[in-house]
Amino acid sequence: MRSKTSHPAWLLKAAADPAVAAELWAGGRTAPLVIGRQWDLARIDFPLATAAICELKARGRHIGPYLMGGAERAMWWPVPLGTGYRLTGAPGVHVYPAGAELFVPPPGKYLGERAWVVQETGPALTSAGDLRQALDAAPYVT
Repeated sequence: MRSKTSHPAWLLKAAADPAVAAELWAGGRTAPLVIGRQWDLARIDFPLATAAICELKARGRHIGPYLMGGAERAMWWPVPLGTGYRLTGAPGVHVYPAGAELFVPPPGKYLGERAWVVQETGPALTSAGDLRQALDAAPYVT
């Protein structure tokens, strides 16, 4: 088993049991993270999320890590804890309730049809306010 320190702390802290998450990742499996422990989470339809990324870049806003799911045609965006409500009501967006779980691979691995995209700036999260502005400005395409 890999040491849990070999996995990113920003993800392990969101697991109900970080040691179990590290063990699952070391075994080539996804691990459940608990929403509301370290961040809020929004699922965004893939075309809308892609447009929002373009808007964030055009506005010079920070883009934090997000999870891509090609088969599910969605992206999951962790935003700072207590700010996810700002994304509520946007078309194509589902904000997860606290306590929900999402199964994820560790960064750098493609598992369960999902992969993390982590910018060179590191794991600092995208601002929910910036993301909402980008979603509102982006054309919604299905």
